[in-house]
Amino acid sequence: MEWYIEQIFKELPFGVAIAMIVFLAILLIIWLLLPLWVLFIQWNTAKIKDEIRNLAELIEKKGPEEKGKTPSVQRVDEEAGRAAHGGTGGVPPTGRL
Repeated sequence: MEWYIEQIFKELPFGVAIAMIVFLAILLIIWLLLPLWVLFIQWNTAKIKDEIRNLAELIEKKGPEEKGKTPSVQRVDEEAGRAAHGGTGGVPPTGRL
């Protein structure tokens, strides 16, 4: 390995040799870290899938429980509509006396 680096510095100009060594070092680091990166992506994706599955199960469990709460939500919406239209029961005022 040392001999190869020595030959690079002998045969090429100094700046080109440094650039080549830096480039090869970056490639070596990427080559070594790529498997770890792929494993991290797979682990993180599986973790996200588990969280989505847990949220879906939670929503399915709450679905039947919230069916009884639907009229109160509807009532709140109607009251908000009345307040938005000046308290006329959801009918916009016509501007006549």
